[in-house]
Amino acid sequence: MLPVLLLPGLILALFIPGTTSASATLKFLEETVKVVNESSDSVIRLTVGKEGDPINVTALVRLEGEDTGDFIDPVRPVILTANESSKIIFISVKDDNLPEADETFTFTLEIQDSSNGVTVGQPNKASITILSNDNAFGIISFNSVIVTEPRGRNLSVPLTLVRQKGTYGTVTVSFEVVTVNTIRASDDLSPDRGNITILVGQSSAQFSIVIKDDQDPEGDEVFLVKLTEVAGGALLGNASSVQLRILRNDSPLRFSLTFLTVPESAGVIALNITRGQMNEEDPLVGSFDTQISIDYMVVQAGATLGLDFVDLQPTRTVTFAPFVNKTSLLFNISDDEDPEIAESFQVKLLKDTIRGDAVLVLPSEVHVTIEPNDKAFGVLSLSSSVVIQPVIIDEDLTSRFEGIVIVRNGGSFGNVSVNWTISRNSSSSVPVSEDLRPDMGTVTFAAGQVTAVIPLNIVDDDVPEEAVAFVFKLLPDSVTGNAEVDEPMKMVFYIQDSDDVYGFFQFDSKKEQTIQSQPEGRYLSLNLLRGGGTLGAVTVSAPIDPARAKDQILNVSRTVNIVFSSEREIHVMLPIRNDAFLQNGAHFFIKLDSLELVDIKPSIQSRSPRFAGPLNVTLTITSDIANGEIGFITNNTVEVFEPEHSNSTVVSLPLHRDGTDGKAEVFWSLHPIGPNSKDVTANDLRPFNGTVIFLSGQSNASINFTVFADDIPEVNETFVCLCLRTNVENQILKSGFTSREIVIIENDVPGGVFEFAESSKGPFIIEEGGSLDLRLVRTQGLLLKIFLDYSVVSLQQSDSASVITSEFAGSVGPVFFNPGEKELSIGLIANKDGIPEVRYVLFYYCLPCFLSTA
Repeated sequence: MLPVLLLPGLILALFIPGTTSASATLKFLEETVKVVNESSDSVIRLTVGKEGDPINVTALVRLEGEDTGDFIDPVRPVILTANESSKIIFISVKDDNLPEADETFTFTLEIQDSSNGVTVGQPNKASITILSNDNAFGIISFNSVIVTEPRGRNLSVPLTLVRQKGTYGTVTVSFEVVTVNTIRASDDLSPDRGNITILVGQSSAQFSIVIKDDQDPEGDEVFLVKLTEVAGGALLGNASSVQLRILRNDSPLRFSLTFLTVPESAGVIALNITRGQMNEEDPLVGSFDTQISIDYMVVQAGATLGLDFVDLQPTRTVTFAPFVNKTSLLFNISDDEDPEIAESFQVKLLKDTIRGDAVLVLPSEVHVTIEPNDKAFGVLSLSSSVVIQPVIIDEDLTSRFEGIVIVRNGGSFGNVSVNWTISRNSSSSVPVSEDLRPDMGTVTFAAGQVTAVIPLNIVDDDVPEEAVAFVFKLLPDSVTGNAEVDEPMKMVFYIQDSDDVYGFFQFDSKKEQTIQSQPEGRYLSLNLLRGGGTLGAVTVSAPIDPARAKDQILNVSRTVNIVFSSEREIHVMLPIRNDAFLQNGAHFFIKLDSLELVDIKPSIQSRSPRFAGPLNVTLTITSDIANGEIGFITNNTVEVFEPEHSNSTVVSLPLHRDGTDGKAEVFWSLHPIGPNSKDVTANDLRPFNGTVIFLSGQSNASINFTVFADDIPEVNETFVCLCLRTNVENQILKSGFTSREIVIIENDVPGGVFEFAESSKGPFIIEEGGSLDLRLVRTQGLLLKIFLDYSVVSLQQSDSASVITSEFAGSVGPVFFNPGEKELSIGLIANKDGIPEVRYVLFYYCLPCFLSTA
């Protein structure tokens, strides 16, 4: 900051027009159309030129029309002495908080006193445009949103945009709908993107998004309507998104099953209908807080309504009360004594009769079959349940098996019986009794009895055994009591493999799982253990997740398959690629994921092989095994001062290597940047490039260069130190920490020293209507653009200075020196106000600062 320059007792000199016939013309020079931003540091620079005879000229540059308060001083004096051909004036923009569109002003050049033969030529007007400011075109954001759930129809959701601050111009706002928990917004909403236009003067606008009625059962769906961009000068506000939530809807209606087979003696049967579940195990989906209903119809397919079965509902409408998810249709199966074949009927839900928020899904109908009946003494057979799916017995968990059920269909009069046998379903000669007992017998039904269970005792031993298949048979020729034997009369069942015959697998907890570094390379060392039996070839799969390390870090597949034949232990060495980068602190996560029995007979689900004990390990990469990730410790800008008491100073930039395995060489260079990049030379600093060596085990080093002193004024000189590369592939540069910005702070007064010229130090005396031209000079550095603010003050009636604005044109205002400029002038004209006044003592002060200009 320059000191305040006081000119006490200035004697102002009058410029008296001559009486000769000399003449001259004033006009603006250079560009007269200026565009600036509204800012406290925006200053317009205009040049006024003089052509003609060498005479003194006093003029004004004045704002045309009303003074709207957009400029600090709308009248600027222009004083040209006889030997001057041009003069520079400055106009300051006033910064306010009013939203305004682009505003254009005209400043006119006019003569203060035209009696001396001076005229105004062309151009004599300057156009100054202050660009739109203070959000003149508004800030756009959401105001409100109303969302309701659609019920069997499309729903239009109104959205309101508000335009705060200014309402100048027409603006266009773009939006898009982003899904939060669904796949595509366009499946449920329309449109999913678009544009909204807000006209001049409008402070709000509305648009709508339609929620589609898609008839798909859905849970709650959440969307974000986001404002993405705005054209026309406006900005987006904080509330640039709004959430739309479509409540769960379209509850699915369905029967619980598709087919149902019942005996004629079943009595009342229930056909279950659910809402809210696509399958029995699925969670609830769609709405369930409202009442819904649907009609149904009955189709006779052999069975006669009213004769073979009776509909017990008073009406053919199914109703679900709120929060009720299951109901039943009841039918009574009529039991008669007439022998009958299988008879059926169907119950169908009618889609078009749905009332409420629901959709019909499959199965939407159920087929009911009444089994053949009325064999007086019954028909003996295996229960269909043991034939539909395999019967598998677990020797290790089951000592008595009661899953073989014989049923008696038709009549149940009298006592009946039939013999049965169990045999191996193979060529093995081992007696059945070694695995289960008994292996033959007779099943007997008393009068009225319709089911019987054949209990089997399972022999439990400690011998690992593979699965064994057995065949159970009813012997038709042995039936008694006038009963019949019918299909199914034979079934195959299995005793599962037992006692871990194929083994159980785990990481060997007694041996260490490690990352090993050997002269020939690095390896993952894994030890796997097989307990139990060793029968069968088993493949163990172990996916390997090298967290934070690059892909293909191993010289094997990402999933390692380890095959056990008859081994109890296997030691696996997985090679790590020589060029792989292992980061310090990262880890390998190895998990035993799956087991596959290479060959098994019979092909049923086996109890083994299985996993047991520790199934996963985490191997952390330590610094002695890790490769180097090299970079600067910080990204902060380094400020360096040119040395004052020595010829040079050394700057050190520390580097850190995270991981110290192996030797690394880092190549670096310095690059000047910014507007003064050409000024950075070897006289300022050196060297401009080099290398840094990290020895194996070393984690810290530094880049060093030297800054030299001189007496030359300089502005901030900026350059970047870049780490370029390393000499080996498995040492890498740390992302985001490969560059440091260095600034040599400006020195030797680059902006210069300012004072009044000797010819402007006075004292001067000036009368009303007279003018004064004061010269400012700059010495030392000429490198910067410097802004100086000045004002005229009076000390006439007090000891403290007060600014005068009414007595002089040009009493306040800016001056700025461009780089390289050494001298400028300040013009002052005493206003003629007709008021008697005593003499003033005038002062100037100059305050330097930086600014933006037009």
